[in-house]
Amino acid sequence: MAFLNPLFLFGLLAAGIPLLIHLWNRRRVVTIDFSSLIFLTAAHRENARRFQLRQLLILLLRMAIVAIIALALARPFLTLGLPVASVRAKTDVVIVLDNSYSMGYQEVDGLRFEKAKTLATDILETLRHGDSATLILMSDTPQPVFQQLTPDLESVIAAINEAELSYRTTNVQPSLELAHEILAASEQLNKELYLISDFARNGWANWSRLPNRSGVRISLLPVTENEAHNISIEEIRPSNQLIGVNLLLHLNVTIVNHSAASLGQNILTLFIGGEKQKTVNASFDHADETLNTTLRHNFSTPGTHTGYLSLTEDRLNIDNRRYFALDVIGEVRVLCVGEQTDYLTLALNPNNFVRSHQPSGRRANREPRTAVREERNALRQSRVALGNNAGGYNTMILPTQCTPAEFENFPLEDYDVIILADVPKISHQIDTQLQEFIRHGKSIIVFVGGDSDRTSYKTLSNMWLPAEVGSTLTWTPPQQVGTYQASHPIFDIFPSEGFSTQYAPQFHNGVALQPTAESKVIARFEDDTPFLVERIQGTSAVLLYNCGLLTQPRTSTTATTQYTNDLLVNPYFLPMLQQSVLYTAMASGNFLTWGGHVGDTYTAYYPRSAGGKASIRLMAVSGQQADISAAGFRQFPINDSQNTVVPIDEDGRLRFQDIERPGIYQIEVETQGRIQRDFFAVNVDSNESDLAQISLQEAAARVGARTTASEKTEAPTVVADTIDVRRHGREIWGELLILAVCLMMLESFLSNRASALAAGEK
Repeated sequence: MAFLNPLFLFGLLAAGIPLLIHLWNRRRVVTIDFSSLIFLTAAHRENARRFQLRQLLILLLRMAIVAIIALALARPFLTLGLPVASVRAKTDVVIVLDNSYSMGYQEVDGLRFEKAKTLATDILETLRHGDSATLILMSDTPQPVFQQLTPDLESVIAAINEAELSYRTTNVQPSLELAHEILAASEQLNKELYLISDFARNGWANWSRLPNRSGVRISLLPVTENEAHNISIEEIRPSNQLIGVNLLLHLNVTIVNHSAASLGQNILTLFIGGEKQKTVNASFDHADETLNTTLRHNFSTPGTHTGYLSLTEDRLNIDNRRYFALDVIGEVRVLCVGEQTDYLTLALNPNNFVRSHQPSGRRANREPRTAVREERNALRQSRVALGNNAGGYNTMILPTQCTPAEFENFPLEDYDVIILADVPKISHQIDTQLQEFIRHGKSIIVFVGGDSDRTSYKTLSNMWLPAEVGSTLTWTPPQQVGTYQASHPIFDIFPSEGFSTQYAPQFHNGVALQPTAESKVIARFEDDTPFLVERIQGTSAVLLYNCGLLTQPRTSTTATTQYTNDLLVNPYFLPMLQQSVLYTAMASGNFLTWGGHVGDTYTAYYPRSAGGKASIRLMAVSGQQADISAAGFRQFPINDSQNTVVPIDEDGRLRFQDIERPGIYQIEVETQGRIQRDFFAVNVDSNESDLAQISLQEAAARVGARTTASEKTEAPTVVADTIDVRRHGREIWGELLILAVCLMMLESFLSNRASALAAGEK
C-alpha cells in the first residue's frame, strides 16, 4: 500500500481524541453510606460487565471512524503482483512521437515512422475508461496535437494515424520538457511518458541531462535496432559568392557516406532550370567517407538561376537532393568620379579601355603618363596571375568617367555603382546627388586619402559615409593589410595567405577613421587602423577604402613623384576593385539573411514596398512532387491558388517564418506598379542524415527513464503485458469513506441503545 497524499496520515493522531473525551467524562466513584450492600453488589456485577463492553465497543468505533477518514484523505492505493482487471488505477499518458525526417528511413519491414505509429496506437489501446492521454510530435521543435491531457482516447489514436513526417531535424530536450510540464499538472496515480524514436544521436547533442521533474515513469521505445546505411548531399559551395555572366563557376559539392561499410558507386546529377546539365560518378570505398567533387558551369544570361543536385535513390531519399538559387550578375554600369580615373576604367574593363565620357579642359588626363602605362601593365599582369576567368568581367562592368565638377549635374539614372576616387571636396550638390543615389537603392565606393578635404567629408557626408574622416597618418615603415574577413565576397577569391605574401601592397599614408555605429570594419592595417569599412543601408552599400589612388600628386614640391601606396601596380588591385563593384551591385538585391534550412526564417528587404504585401509560393521543380508525396512526408499545396501572403513591415523588411518544406520558393512583390520576382532555396538540415544511434542505457540515464536496453518492445502483446504489470494498483479512498459511514451508523445505533437502557434502569 502507498499513499498519494501522505501528509494526511498525521490525521491518525486525531483517533485518540475519543479516548481522551472518554477518560475525561468517566464517572467518578462516590461513597454513599448505606445499611446493607449485599443485593446492590450482586446487581452491579451483573450489569457492569454489559455496560463496560458496550462502552468499549462504542469507543473503538469512534476511534476507528476518525482513523479511517484520515486514511481516506491520504488517498491510499493497493499494489498487487498481478495485473488484475479489477485492481486498476487511473492513468495519464503522454506519447512523444518522433516525426523528424530520419524516421522516413525505409527498413525491410516498412518505414520507421509507420512502425512508430503502430507502437503508439498499441500503447493507447491498453488504456481504459477514465484514463487520459495526449500526443506530442517531436522534431527540432515540439508540436503538441492536444494542449493538455484528454479522456477522448479515440481522438488521440486518430491523430496518431493522421500524423505525417516533417522535414525537420531532431531535438529531444524541448519535447520532453513539454511532456513533463503537461504531466506535472496531473493528479493521477499512474503518470507515464513514452518516447518513440529511432534514437539517432544527433537529436541528443548540445545538452547533457534532463531531470525527471514531474516524477513520471519514462519508457524509451526504439523503432529499430538495425544498422542504417545512408548517403546524403551535405553542402553545395559556389567557388565565388559573386557570379557573373560567362564566368566559369565551380560548384563544390560535399557528399557523405553515413554508413559503417563502403557503398560503391553512386551518381550525382546537376539540374538547372529543370534540365539535366551534368552527371558525375561518386564512389564510396570506405565507411563514413566524405567525398568532395566539383561541377563546372557557365551561365550565359543574368538573373536568378535555380536548380538542384540529386543522388541515386537509397533508403532515405529526402537528403539526396540539394536545391540552390544563384544570382548571376549581368551588366554593371559604373560611374568613376575623380580627376584621375583612367586607371579605374582600365582596371574595371582592361580589354575595353574606352572613355565613355570625355570632358573638355582635362589636358592632364589626355597627356600620356608614365605612371598610367606602368599601372596598365601591372593590371594586365594581375589578370594573367588570377586566370582567364577575369575576362568575363570585360563584358559585365561598363565604366564611365567624369570630374567632380561635372558630377554635380550628372544624370545618374542609368548607373548602378559610383566610385569616388580621391574627390578632394564633397560639395553640397555632390552630397545631394549621392544621397539621392542611395535612396534609390544604389551603392557607392569611396577611396579617400590625405589630400581629401576632411572638413567637407565630416559635415556633408555623415548621413551616408560609414566612418568619420580624421587626420592624415604617415607610416614608416609602410603598413600592410593585417586582418580581414576572408569569407567576405570581396576577399574570398584570394588565396588563404591573402595580403600577407611578398606581393602584399604597401601603404605609406592614410587617414584616421572612426567607424559609425551602423558600420562594420571588413579589413584593418597592421596597426589596427581601418582599411575597409562597410555600411549597409537597406539595399544600398557604401564601401570606404582608406587609401588614395592618385597616379600623380595634385601638388609636387620635388622632382620625384611620391606615391601614398603601391596599390595601383599591385596584382591584388584589379580583382579587389572588380569584386568590390560586383559586391556593391549585388547589394541592391533584396536578400538579407537566410540560413537555408527548413524551419529557418527568410528575411528580405523591400524599401519601396514598405507596408505592402508579398506573395510567396513553392515552385514545382521537375521531379519534386513525386518525391514529396512519397514516404509519408507532410503534404503542402504548391499550385498558384495556394500562395502565402506575407505582410512587409513599415521599415521594408519581409520575414517569412515556419518554412516547412524544401524546394525553390518564389517571392512576388509589387513595387511602383511593377511585379518584382525573387527566388530562394530551402533544404533539409544535413545533420539529420547521420543515423548513428545513441545507446538506450545512455539515453535512459540522461532523461531519468526506467527502461533498459534489455526490454523487448517489438511485439504488441509484449508491450501491453509489460505496461499492465507496471500500471496495476487501485485507489481505495472511496471504499474507506463508505466503511467510515457504516461504522458511524453502527456507533449511532449502539449509542442510542445504551442511552435507552440507561433510561429504563432509572
